Parts: sequence; C-alpha cells; structure tokens
Amino acid sequence: MSADLRISFPRLFVLSLGLTLAAHSSQAQLDDSAMNKNNDSIPSLYNKSDYDVLATNLDTEAARQFRKIIAPSSLENWNGRKKAIHEFIQLKTNYKRFHDLPLNLTEHVSKQYKGYQLKNVTFQTRPNSNTTANLFVPEGNGPFPAILVMMGHSTNGKFYENYQLLGQDLAKAGYVALLVDPWGAGERSTEHLNFEYHGAHLGGHLMDVGETLMGMQITDNLRGIDLLSSLPYVNKELIGATGASGGGNQTMWITAVDERIKAAIPVVSVGTFESYVMNANCICELLPDGLSFLEESEILGLVAPRKLCMFNALQDANKAFYPSEMFRSYRIANQIYRLNHAEKHLSYQLFNLPHGYAPEMRHQMIDWFNVNLANKPANSEGNRKNSPALKQTELQVFAQGQRPSSVTTTEQYCKETAAQLLADDAWKKLSKAQAIAALKENLRLGESPQLQQVKSAVVDQKWTRYQVNGNGGQEITALVSNPGNSSKFKFIFMPDLGKGELSKLVKQHNEAGYGVLIADLTGLGEQASAEAQKSDGTSLPKFHTVSRSHMWLGRTTMGEWISEMLLLTAMGKKELQAKEIELIGAKDMGVAAVLASLFSADIQGVSTYQAPASYVVNQVKKESFYTQAIHIPQIINWGDLSMAMALANADIQMFEAKDIVGNALSTEQLAAVTQRVKDYQKALKTKNNVLIKN
Repeated sequence: MSADLRISFPRLFVLSLGLTLAAHSSQAQLDDSAMNKNNDSIPSLYNKSDYDVLATNLDTEAARQFRKIIAPSSLENWNGRKKAIHEFIQLKTNYKRFHDLPLNLTEHVSKQYKGYQLKNVTFQTRPNSNTTANLFVPEGNGPFPAILVMMGHSTNGKFYENYQLLGQDLAKAGYVALLVDPWGAGERSTEHLNFEYHGAHLGGHLMDVGETLMGMQITDNLRGIDLLSSLPYVNKELIGATGASGGGNQTMWITAVDERIKAAIPVVSVGTFESYVMNANCICELLPDGLSFLEESEILGLVAPRKLCMFNALQDANKAFYPSEMFRSYRIANQIYRLNHAEKHLSYQLFNLPHGYAPEMRHQMIDWFNVNLANKPANSEGNRKNSPALKQTELQVFAQGQRPSSVTTTEQYCKETAAQLLADDAWKKLSKAQAIAALKENLRLGESPQLQQVKSAVVDQKWTRYQVNGNGGQEITALVSNPGNSSKFKFIFMPDLGKGELSKLVKQHNEAGYGVLIADLTGLGEQASAEAQKSDGTSLPKFHTVSRSHMWLGRTTMGEWISEMLLLTAMGKKELQAKEIELIGAKDMGVAAVLASLFSADIQGVSTYQAPASYVVNQVKKESFYTQAIHIPQIINWGDLSMAMALANADIQMFEAKDIVGNALSTEQLAAVTQRVKDYQKALKTKNNVLIKN
C-alpha cells in the first residue's frame, strides 16, 4: 500500500471538514445531494424530472411479486405450502416459543370497578425478561372466554384510551381481557413513562443483533396466550385476539402462528404486503424478505379453518389498510378457507369511519365474539354502554421511576445481547471466505455486479459524465474530474457536504494528483424519492420508507449502495484505467465503503468520516444521526464492523469515529474496538492497516 493511501486527509483538512459537516448537519440531510445545488463547478447528474424513478421501480417490483402468489388448487398443496410458510416466518422474524418457561405472574395492583376487576401485572415473556400488562376480569367465577388485546402505535401502550376501553368493554361483556404493553411502548420505553416510538432506529438496533421487532412482539404475544391458558378463571378453549392498526397486524401474526386462538378480529390493518412497499408502515410490521416468498393472503390463510373477521375503515388514509387492498387478500384467503370447508369462518365488516378502533367497532367486535367464540347471543347485556376512561395512574404497574430492570427495554436488550454475541468465539472456526459469504447473505447482496455497458460524455473541460449499467439491472451516473490524467482515484460519497465544500475537496485532490469520481447512489441526491421523503416526513429517520421497502423485497439499502460502489469500482478499473482506488465516505456511506472493500481487491483504501466504528448500542437516541438504512440484519452476530475492518482488502482510516447513534467514541470504547480489530486480524491472519480516530 502506498503511503499517500494511509494519509488521505491532511489533519487540518479533516478538522475543517468536521466543522463544515457540523454546520450543515442541521440543514443538509443525507439525501440532500452535493450535486443538486446551483454551482457551475459541478454539473448535474440527471435531467430534472418529476418522475419518481425509485418509487416506481420498487412499486413495480412489489406488484410483480404479488402476481406470483396463486391460490392453492388442493388442500394437499396448501398443507405443504402452509408448512413452508410457518418455517419462513420463524426464520425471518426469529420469534421464539417459551411455553415451558415459568410465567412468574406477579399481581402488583388490584382494583375493583363496576362490572370488572383490574389487575396490573407483570409476567415473564423470555428468560429473565418481564412485560407489563393489565388484566380486566369480569365479575363472577368463570371460567370465562378470554381475549388477547394488542396495542397499535400509541407510544403510551395500554394507557391509550381506545385500547383500555377495549379491556373495560370486554370485561363488562363477560370476557377476560389481557392488554400487554408492546415491546418498547408504554411502561417498556427506555426511560420509564417517558413514552417513545418503538420502531425506527429502536427497531433497527434489534435487527443489528439478529432480532426483529415483529419477532419480539410475536414472542410476547405467544406468552400472553400462555398466561391466559394458565388462569383458572379462563376457559382456555375459548381464547380470541383483537387489536387495531399495528395491534391488528399483531393480531394477524399471532393468530396465524398459534392455533390456541380460536377466533380473531384484526382491525384497520389488513391489506396487502405489496401496498406496504413505499408506504408509511412501522418496522414492527416488517417481515424481512417477505414479498420474495409470500403475500398477506397466505398469512390469513394460515388461520383456516378457525374464525377470522377483518374490520376495515372506508375513510382510512393509509393505502396499506384500504378496503380495496383487503379485498385483494380476501379473495385468495377465501379460496384457502374453501379448501378447508370453512368458507363461512372468514368474513369482513366495513365501517364508514377513519382509522382507529371506534366505539361502533368495539360494539360490533363484542357481538361477533359472542356469536363466534362464546356461543351466546350477539347483543348481550353490557356491550352497548360506553365506559369512562381510567386515569393512567390507575393502569400503571409501577409508580414513575420504580420499574425494575427485569422489565427489559430495547436499549438494555441490545446491549446485553451484543455483549453475549461478541464474547462468543464461534467466528474463529470460520475461514475468511466463509465470513465474507455470511456477510454477503446478511446484506442480501447476491452475485457481485458485472459491468454491462458504460457510456461517457464530456461535460466541460473539467468533468466527464459516465452512465454505468450492471448485469443486474443497476444503472448509475457518475461525474469524473481527472485533469492530470492520473491513474490514482478518489471516489467520494459525502452527501451531507455542501456543493461549495465538495468543489474544494475535488480541487484539493486534483491538485494532489488524483482523479475524482462523485455519484449519487440509490435514494440520494438527484436519485432521491419524493414519495419516500413525504412518507418519512419529519418524525421518521431518512430512508425509513426505502429501507423497509428494500427489506420486504429481499434486499437491503446498504447492500444496494455497496453493489453500486462495486460497480463504479469495476468501471474505474476498466474505463478509467485506475491503478489505485480509494473510497471516501461520510456517515452511512462510510460503512458502505468499508464493507464494499471486502468484496473487491481493486479498492486499495477506504477513508470514512463520522461513520460508526461499531453497531453496539451504548445509549439509544431519539434523534437520527444516521439514516434507517444504516441497520444491517445480524451484523453484530456476524462480528460487527471490527471484523469487517479486519477482513477488508483495503487499508482503513476512520476519522471522528462514532457509535451507532452518532455519539463520539470514548477513549475506552475506541480502545475496545481497536483491540477487537487486532484480535480478528490475528485470528484471520490479515494484515491490512486500520486506523480509528475519535
């Protein structure tokens, strides 16, 4: 390796670059292109257009996948398919069954109200991990039918008025109702009673340690059924499930995987998985790689021949839950029910209402459960009276700040799991080739891209535009400035950098004798999706919509970026006659650059700026320093970025290295990461140079 590859940025420039990026960080997001601002020194990559290429491509791919799902022709065929779907769900969500684990049910508070008793409880959902819940128990001796009620996206979980009223209404109608705080919501937030959205980066951190938010919720809900089945005042043969929105989604999944549930009503949640693509859905509703194998109609079909009724709202604003989308799934699910001789057990009800679990829906829900679960008349006594909402303090399991550590938070779980994973030395049994193959699978990379076609056009005396096509359908445009006809190149991926600062950086490298390539990768800059930006809004991290959509379709956004970097590297080697290529990436692009260097020997150096040096969570943050696309399934299980740096074909330099939420690394954290890199290098017998600075 040449000496100048080891010192890509002069120290003074690195300091000034840090100030520049910091000044832009509150204004320039990762998808604000360094090439779409009005500066003549850097031309545009593309002609301006209102056509959303990325959204259209992803929508089209989702539509193609939907068309592949055809209703089974016989019960024998469906039973084989059913088994494969169950295996796929377990594999992709990593949900777990802990039926033999002690429930450790603890009743913290018990209060008597008119018509029911309220019990504020905790119980064990996974080893050494408890959840908070409310039990609404009818007056009388029982045994009663019971309903597992799952919360939607209320950050306050079971406290939300519409959900707690479900519990009251059900208990007054003669049902035991169990309301469990969803993973990361309600009393399970990072700081007790400081409510937060459980998806976005919190859900992403779970993915980094090999879990999914969907899988965590399925596991919790399986334990909820275990709890109901264990109660002496519950008829375990008469258990149902319901929930609205995200809770309706949970209702569908738990009913599909647990046959102890005899009847279910998912509310304002059933549509098609196709419609989830490029739409505003939570990461808790994400089945990784889902559309590459199945559709929502088949999940509904798993419930057959048990009873299922879908409630949809005609005024719903979310396309994923439109009645029209529900009907697309209903048609195939109905054929599956017909094969099971249970066509009458699948139904739907439409309400001229907006998204939610309105009183009218709650009344109809009780009527339906009366007939289809409890075998009693629809309009039983008590199910038409609107109850007053209880105060939060009445529903709390713990007084503020008194929650024990046994109620596990996402931050706590990710910390503990990462420590266990990194202490495991199973990776020492892997060869370098095996480790790289495993990473490729986590990234959903597929075969390495091959150049198919390259077209070039001179823009001006400084810049040449290259249109690069790969054999996998990749298409990317790049700009190259190489006034000195150098064979040494810097490929720069720093989307946060303003155009003026980028021009200075290009000029600096040109004057130092380097050619420079710049490009906007998928979803960035001139390739950004207006539809995705609208869906993400201001409350979600950038690339929340795009990264989820890629995952549904069996890809990752990080994998897309890496593939494009590799394609540009191949172009640089062949078309630019590059003998030396260094990738320079900021933030998320820094991670992509490091990982790309594992898959190409033509990348001699990587320099990152403000990129994470590790995916280990030290302290979660609500603010987004990185995009949602930073998260990689099982990256810590695989060995974290320290293994990636050790396996890289290139020399690695990390300037102002961060942790996974964007905090500066402490001296101790920096030392730990550096030591892990050395340990990996020793075990894997690699000798590249790695420099990490905070």
